[in-house]
Amino acid sequence: MMEAAQSDIQEVKHLKKKQLVQYNLVMLLLFVLFGYFAEDIKPSLLIGACCVLVWVIVAIMVYNLKTGRPIGTKASRRVQEFDRNRLGEKRWKRRKIMEIVFIGVISVIITILFIVKDISTTRLDFPIDTFPFIGAWIGYNIGETIRISNL
Repeated sequence: MMEAAQSDIQEVKHLKKKQLVQYNLVMLLLFVLFGYFAEDIKPSLLIGACCVLVWVIVAIMVYNLKTGRPIGTKASRRVQEFDRNRLGEKRWKRRKIMEIVFIGVISVIITILFIVKDISTTRLDFPIDTFPFIGAWIGYNIGETIRISNL
């Protein structure tokens, strides 16, 4: 029984590492697209696209919480199911609600700024404006690496 649990943990560690690589590729793609579009496209379109993307993420998270069915690739579904079983139903729901509230608040703030603030005159300075993005990217990688090693 102990060997089965240990092999499950090793499988989940492998899947989480695989997911981390996939997320990093997506972040790299977003970074390159931001750099490309920051020079040629209106900031309002770029910020609007980010707004839509964040709301889609919130909708997926709410669906996952309400139905209990994970969305994503086979690997991500397996990892989500493992986390749910490991944490227990009550802790898992509490954590999901906290994630939804946190990302939901960020979504609302971005949406309000998008609607209220006149961003048509905003200018994006590509190298400087990417520092928060890079900081979040590095922070995410550090956090995920620590979570993987703690399994």
